[in-house]
Amino acid sequence: MVPNEHFELEKYLRVAGGVRPEAFDWSDMGDRLDPEALFCLGYMMDIEAHTIIYMKDLLSTSVVRDPSITAFLSCWVSEEFFHSQILKRFLLGQGVVVDDSRFAALRRESLSSRITASIATILSHLTRHFPAVHMTWGAVNEMSTLTGYQALIARTDHPFLTQVLQAIVKDERRHFAFYFNQARQRLRYRGAQRLTSFLLRRFWAPVGSAVRGDSDMRRMCTYLFEPTESHAALAEHDRVIASLPGLGWFDLASRYCAAT
Repeated sequence: MVPNEHFELEKYLRVAGGVRPEAFDWSDMGDRLDPEALFCLGYMMDIEAHTIIYMKDLLSTSVVRDPSITAFLSCWVSEEFFHSQILKRFLLGQGVVVDDSRFAALRRESLSSRITASIATILSHLTRHFPAVHMTWGAVNEMSTLTGYQALIARTDHPFLTQVLQAIVKDERRHFAFYFNQARQRLRYRGAQRLTSFLLRRFWAPVGSAVRGDSDMRRMCTYLFEPTESHAALAEHDRVIASLPGLGWFDLASRYCAAT
């Protein structure tokens, strides 16, 4: 379902803080998950923990000039960090060894990521439409995150994990609503639509694939979106993004998973 036109930023800021590990009773975590489900959770934990690096790159772009965006991002990055801590706690309870050095390793930026960040910084100061690109990209990433969490809930049918992920999903829905409604407002201009469409077509890849690698992302797709289950969820993902002005062509998530 496409979010309502109006997003109440002040209301979000009042309730921001998100779910935290202490919200759950960890004494009985239920049955052990299969290795592929644990792999997916490890991927999700890594990407949630990596949000601070994404934030660092954003702070060098023109989006910092908008107080509504910076207010949201200040809360968003904190909530994403606690999501990573919740997933880490779950994985530890499942007997998975989580070495904190893995987070440091993931934060070592590759040459390609440094180049991409530099291009984004330069582009943001050359066009007034860069915030439209950023908000749309964020909406795609948050929609992908929601779709992934919901697919994992359905795939595992694990009561305790369902409780944990549904709490995280509640936060992620608010994140998505902000990005989506900001994107909808900023894509009213043809120039913003053309620039955003060009960059998405040319550079988009599923959230986290630049950090964990394309092979890990495709392994996730194989597990979460088996052919008999994938079409409706992925089609809904693309339908929501395609409802944004100028993005009626969007089908990138379905195409990516179909090629797995």
